[in-house]
Amino acid sequence: MTILLLLLLLFFITVHSHCPDFHHEGQFTLATLENVDTAESILRQHDQVKEPHVKKFGGETLAYVTPWNNRGYDVVKEFKGKFDYVSPVWYYVERSNEPDDEMFKIIGEHDVDTNWMAEVRGPNTGKIVPRFQFRNWDFNGYQSFASNPEDAHKMVELLMDQVTKHGFDGIVVECGYPTFFPLFINNMAAALHNDNKEFIVVLPPLRSAEQSKILNRDVFASLAQVVDRFSIMTYDYSSHSPHGGPSAPVDWIMDNIEQLTNDENAHQLLVGINLYAMSYQETRMPEAKILSSLLETLDGKELEWDEESEEHWFEDGDGSKVWMPTRKSIEKRVHLAEDYEVGLSLWEVGQGLDYFYELL
Repeated sequence: MTILLLLLLLFFITVHSHCPDFHHEGQFTLATLENVDTAESILRQHDQVKEPHVKKFGGETLAYVTPWNNRGYDVVKEFKGKFDYVSPVWYYVERSNEPDDEMFKIIGEHDVDTNWMAEVRGPNTGKIVPRFQFRNWDFNGYQSFASNPEDAHKMVELLMDQVTKHGFDGIVVECGYPTFFPLFINNMAAALHNDNKEFIVVLPPLRSAEQSKILNRDVFASLAQVVDRFSIMTYDYSSHSPHGGPSAPVDWIMDNIEQLTNDENAHQLLVGINLYAMSYQETRMPEAKILSSLLETLDGKELEWDEESEEHWFEDGDGSKVWMPTRKSIEKRVHLAEDYEVGLSLWEVGQGLDYFYELL
């Protein structure tokens, strides 16, 4: 595969990933949460939480928070202690091809909230690692960035300026396939580590043999020597099909873990879990749904459990099929992560139901 085709694939992945188009009361007993696979039980139990600040999951957890869904800002405070890393989706990095413009432009600093950051941080949890996503880059921009040391140096300076200015604990970078940018990745890691900050990189999930030529166990092991953690987007499995299907089949998640990690670096992989539902109907594009918006819709519906993918779905009143995370499906994935000794990354916590976080 030529570098041209690889970069075109990178561009497609970057453009389509992480798109924005995408309190506790009542008596609680463990028995009340045993039956979690009916619409009625979800409606009755979704806000019942016993231990909001006690971390149960043995691995690390990263919680994404988005400005367009403010509920997430409250979730990471209400469940303080559950999340090792909190990544507010504040920043975009755009590149200009105009000779009189600055090469790189950082967008989103106006969303930074230092008071909220102070409320979220704990003694050993709640590290603030905002996401920086490369946005609206063309092919020439990627090609130059992959080979030009000056471009890489300039980018590192800009990102470190934000880290220093706002006192972040590190950053999350989403740039497609990080293997294309060794100059930037190595220099960014060195700058962050020199300041005792952490470096997390977003990875696209493996879907084909062609991708495995770009990202595999050897490549991951090499990156893991300089990158602290990796947030892999193991969701949206069926979102490109009008017929729809599960968002994150467990076999597919397992394949990604096994193809990338070994015993020494498995803990560095944070496996993605979607906390939103997907609605499919052949007459329209697939739609992401915040779970709170489905609570009224769920009343009277019959939830079906797909044994192969280990996900729930139901038919909505308009004939659409909705695949949604439930406490049962989340619990399955938490146990899977514990078995493989990997961590979790949650996209995104404002879209989930409160009792999901009881499992973490």
